[in-house]
Amino acid sequence: MGVSLRAYARMRGCSLPAVQKAIKSKRITTLPDGTIDPERANQEWAKNTFAGSAPTRTQSASRSGTATRTPPPAPPPMPQSAGGVSDPVGQYLRSRAVNETFKAKISQLEYEERSRKLIPAARASEYAATFSAIVKDALLSMPDRLAPMLAAVDDEKTIHRMLAAEVTAVLKKVNKAVADSGL
Repeated sequence: MGVSLRAYARMRGCSLPAVQKAIKSKRITTLPDGTIDPERANQEWAKNTFAGSAPTRTQSASRSGTATRTPPPAPPPMPQSAGGVSDPVGQYLRSRAVNETFKAKISQLEYEERSRKLIPAARASEYAATFSAIVKDALLSMPDRLAPMLAAVDDEKTIHRMLAAEVTAVLKKVNKAVADSGL
């Protein structure tokens, strides 16, 4: 199911006469009901449009049915000044844009740090080291604590309950450390 010519012109960002001209010049094709498939039309438009101008043909080539395209003329070279700077105004505007972008990023980082969405990398490293030390100590001490108790138990459910209680205790220690850190 396609869209109307007007709708396609709005989607493409061009005028209705431009779409009608593209259909008339066979740059794009319509569906049998007269509507346009936007995806196919966009592909055809890109494929059949030659740098903003129609292809040129020689008289003999157009009679024989073969087309000869002439490449578009190359843009004129940019004037160079003695210092090698081609466009001082453009260079100034680019530098200013880079500077403004940098300032905006710095402002955004400061805002996120003040709103406590960001923390300094050094503090994050300290927190990670603290949390990993808590987990490491708890996991390494678990076999020593549980081995004698588990050896005395024959019931699978009791063993499962004891292991689950130890894991829950480790997670509570980590949660308490996170809460105490203020994150």
